[in-house]
Parts: sequence; C-alpha cells; structure tokens
Amino acid sequence: MSDRLTTEYADLVNIYNKEQNFIRQNDSILPVIHIAWLYNKNVEIIDAPASEYKLPEVINTHFDELFSSYQTSEVYDNMNIRVDDWKLNSEKNLFQIFSGRTTYYKSLVTNRAMDYVLSNGASVRKMLEGGPVIHSLKGSSLSNHLGFNGFIETSDEKFMFVFRKKGVSIGEGTYSNSVAASLKTKYALNPSSQFTMAGLENGIIREIEDELGIPPETLLRDKNNILSGPIKLIAAYRDLLEGGKPQLLFYAMTSMDSKQVTEVFNAKNNHLLNNESDSVAGKEQVMSTDGNHLFWVSRDELISGLLSSGGIIHHELPMLPSASACVSMLQQFLKITMILPEEIVDILENNGFSCNGKISKQSGEYYVEISQGTPLGEDWSEIIWFDGSKEGFVEAVRKRLS
Repeated sequence: MSDRLTTEYADLVNIYNKEQNFIRQNDSILPVIHIAWLYNKNVEIIDAPASEYKLPEVINTHFDELFSSYQTSEVYDNMNIRVDDWKLNSEKNLFQIFSGRTTYYKSLVTNRAMDYVLSNGASVRKMLEGGPVIHSLKGSSLSNHLGFNGFIETSDEKFMFVFRKKGVSIGEGTYSNSVAASLKTKYALNPSSQFTMAGLENGIIREIEDELGIPPETLLRDKNNILSGPIKLIAAYRDLLEGGKPQLLFYAMTSMDSKQVTEVFNAKNNHLLNNESDSVAGKEQVMSTDGNHLFWVSRDELISGLLSSGGIIHHELPMLPSASACVSMLQQFLKITMILPEEIVDILENNGFSCNGKISKQSGEYYVEISQGTPLGEDWSEIIWFDGSKEGFVEAVRKRLS
C-alpha cells in the first residue's frame, strides 16, 4: 500500500520551489512555510458557521479508495474548524483568521492523504497542489482544518515530547511536540455555535488536559498574552506535507514539575487502557491521547539543540518535519523573548547604567543584571527580579529605586 504522506521531504521543497518563507534550520530546509509571528500581534477571528467546505468532484470520485487507506487506523468523524483564509495587516499589527466548517473525514481524504497513489496513478497532491507554489488558503481546494502544535514548560524548566503511538492518523512512531491536535469544536464553539478567541484558547487548554492529563488550573497566566488566559500564541504556519494545512503554534507554562506531569500522563493512559470498551465512544476515548511515552528536554538543551528535517539530532528523536519546524520556531521565540525591549535598554544606558538586556530564569523567576560605574572606579551591579514582562521589569526597577 502506498504511503498517504511522503517521507521524501527534500522532494517537497523542490515541488514548491517558488515559495519564499521556508523554515530553515542549520543546513536543512523544512517543508513548512512560516506565515506570521503572533506573540507580538493582535489576533482576530471572523467566523462564518454557514461556510461549509465541499469536497472537489475529483475527490468525491475517489473517496472510497482514499478512505480505505485508513483501515488500520482508529479514526472518527467530527466537525472541525476550517480556515477559509487568513491575513496579516502589518499597519494594524493584526492577524485575522477567517473560519468556516469542515469535517475530519474530509481532511483525511485531502490534507492527510496527499501522496496516496490512486489506482489511476494520480494523487491528491498532483491533482490539487502540484506546485511550484502552494495555493492561498482562500484558493485552496483542500479541507484545511485548523490544527495546533504547542509546547508546555514545567516548573523545573523542561519541555515534553510525546512518542506517537500506533493507530494515530499521522506521525505514528515519531516524537511530536507536547501537544499536536486539531481544534475540537466541542471545546471551541460558544453556545451560539460561533468560533471565538475564547473558544480557541479553551480548545487548546482542554486538549492539554485530554492529551497530557495536566489540569487547567496549573497553567500559569502571563500578563503579556494576547489571549485572556495561559496560552501564548507564537506563530501561524502552513505544513506542506499536508498540502499547506494551516497550523498555530503555542506555548504555555505549568506549575507542575516534570515528575508530576509524567505521573498524571501515565495515570491518564493507564486509566484509558484499563477502561477501554469495544464501543465507538470507548475506542475514541482511548485515542484521545496521541502518545504513551514522554521524553524530556531541558530549556537550555532545547535552545541550543541542533535540528534536521528528521528531528532533534543530539537526542536522536525522530520527528516529522512540521514538528522539527515547531521546535525551530520555539527556539527563536525563546531567544527573542528572553531579551528586554530595546527602548528599555536605551533608557537604562542613557541614565548611566550598563545592561545587555539578557533575561535569565531561575526557579521559575526572571531576572536581569544591571551595573554602573562610579568616578572612583567602584563599579557595582544589581540583580532585578521580576515576572518576565516589560511592565513587571519597569515596576521592579521603580520599587528598587524608591
């Protein structure tokens, strides 16, 4: 049986060789298109519940053949959020998501089966996304359900990677980011069936609980978040392996340490396995977790770690290119956000202080070192502890001076 998604990742880069924004890491070009950084932007959702995706006729013709390729996977149909389009308005510092509806089965026979070779020798990729550039989301003929990948950092400054178990629809036998999922409408729609920013955050929080067993109340609020709660959106991107499927990347922190997370993760998996039933609902509940093993990487290891299209090199973790791309974006995000804004450094230096702007972290708290010379050569330095935010640093300096 032909693979539904190619493993020849370099060939994907060649197919879409006119694309400009590939994510690059070391000597590797990953078949993932970076669309926008979101951690420093406002995000708006314009939802159209009546906008329902319809399969192209060519896919309807081959539906049974495409769907039969999942006979060894546990898959269940659900309504999903489709990204009909998204736009970046740089002048307003605004990223807009225009959403409609699709179903998971429609994604299985389009985005998730791009390279399955049909009996006539064709494939979804050849018929609908043959390159050399990917269609815009507005012009795409694929299902394009909204998915997200994310990373959870523990109180002992570690990130978890999940080994994806047998039976998942994509990435079986590889390591994924802490959470990798499609947005569930049962969590994301309000009582009026509208998709909102609050629904997006709730959908991510509930997926963290479903997949990892981490209670929502342990997720820590960051006052710099675009969303109202603990989820920080990092980036928007498109995964060429799945035909340009739209994805969001997020980051969150938990007050639990890595040992505690491992315990609740194992307890959740054991509970699901011990209570498995033959009913559709029972099997679907077991598949609510994508993995059965966690691998831990420290913050320092992750920031400095080497990547390839196949995974994290120094840990020999096999990963899909989209997962490697997420690690690359997280590395950049952590490096960018661990520096004080330039205007604050300028103010400090204009007032006779020396500061390189580097934000360090210790035991869950943030600090910056500042120093000052004196005419007598008696230099001194000071550690400013704060909550990691720009406002928090300014307030901490104000309190120190008073």
